[in-house]
Amino acid sequence: MTAEMKRKISHWFILLVPFFYIFFLSREMILLLLAIAMSVVIIFELLRLKNEKLNQKLLKIFDGIYRETEAKNVSTLIFTLSGMFFTILFFEKEIALLAIFFLTFGDGFAALAGEKYGKHKVFGKKSWVGVATNLLTCLVVGLIFSHFYPIKIKFSQIFFGSLAATVIEILPVKDNLLIPIISAYVMTIS
Repeated sequence: MTAEMKRKISHWFILLVPFFYIFFLSREMILLLLAIAMSVVIIFELLRLKNEKLNQKLLKIFDGIYRETEAKNVSTLIFTLSGMFFTILFFEKEIALLAIFFLTFGDGFAALAGEKYGKHKVFGKKSWVGVATNLLTCLVVGLIFSHFYPIKIKFSQIFFGSLAATVIEILPVKDNLLIPIISAYVMTIS
């Protein structure tokens, strides 16, 4: 299993947030739990970065989940949690959930497809295969979600939200933070 595959599989644990939001917990409770998780991660990251011995031990334990650039910097987990927190805070439930699914599945499958088949680059490390995979995955996830979730989302919202998630994925930005927020915003105004 490649490091990127390990990393993306670990990211799928964020599906616990929409799962509990759909079936068990209120918006307020999810926001509280995300705020607590963000606080714990911030403290954990500060301790890890201040203590080289602890940092090296954790990097070894979580080999493949941390990227090389995260060895001396904050991990993307804080951006992922923040993106989910603000998306749930500012947007309607079904829009927020779908935006989180775009982050989880679109970003995840794009990275895996791009790593395996992405020979032709579009921007930086991003490949045409990854871009196409991201867009198609978001569209499929959106269509499945709109079919099974009790409140229907229009196809135009799914299309433009998927497109927004894909564009953010290509750009050299903190995509784990911005994909859910921007795609939720675009779906809201579509």
